[in-house]
Amino acid sequence: MKSLKISWISASLVLLGSCTSAFAEPAECGVKVMPLDIYENVSRVSLIVGFGLVLAAILLDKRGVKLSLGVAAAVPFMVWGYVNLIVDYDSLHRTIFNYNLQAEATLANIAEAQERYQSEQGAFIKDLKALESHLAGAHGMDECVRIVELNVSFEHWSAVAQHVSSPETVGWDSTSGSALKKG
Repeated sequence: MKSLKISWISASLVLLGSCTSAFAEPAECGVKVMPLDIYENVSRVSLIVGFGLVLAAILLDKRGVKLSLGVAAAVPFMVWGYVNLIVDYDSLHRTIFNYNLQAEATLANIAEAQERYQSEQGAFIKDLKALESHLAGAHGMDECVRIVELNVSFEHWSAVAQHVSSPETVGWDSTSGSALKKG
C-alpha cells in the first residue's frame, strides 16, 4: 500500500512538471497574459452561480440542503472576490502595453525595410524571409513577436503583429504613413 502511494505521488509530480513546462513561454519573452475579457466573464458567472445557490438555499426548506447550498455559495463569491479584489488590472494593462510596444517596434522596423526596398526596387517585399534580410539596418525582428499577417500589393502593404505573450495584436498600414493602428 505504501509503495502504491509513493508511486502515485511521483506520477503526480511528473505530470505536474510536464504540464508546467509544456505551457511555459521562454523566459526572455515574458509571462503570457490572459485576455482581460476572461476575468470579466469569470466575475459575471461566479456572481450568477453564487446568487443562484443563495436563492436556492432560501427557497428550500430542508436544513441540511440549506446549509450545504450556503457553504457551496461561498466558493463562487470567493472566486469573484479574487478576480475583483486581488487581480492587479493596472499591472496587466501595463504588461500588455509593453508587449504591444515591442510588436510596434518590430512593425516599425518592417516599415523601414519596406520603404528602403521600395525606393530601391520599386515594389514592396511579399516574402517575410526576404524581408528579414533587409531588416539588418533597422535593428532586426524581435524573436518574441510573430507576424500574424502580411498583405502586400503593388502600391500598398499592411502587417499585423502579436507579441507571443500578449493577447492583443498590433497593425500597420502603409497608406496611413507612419502611424500605427492597434487592434
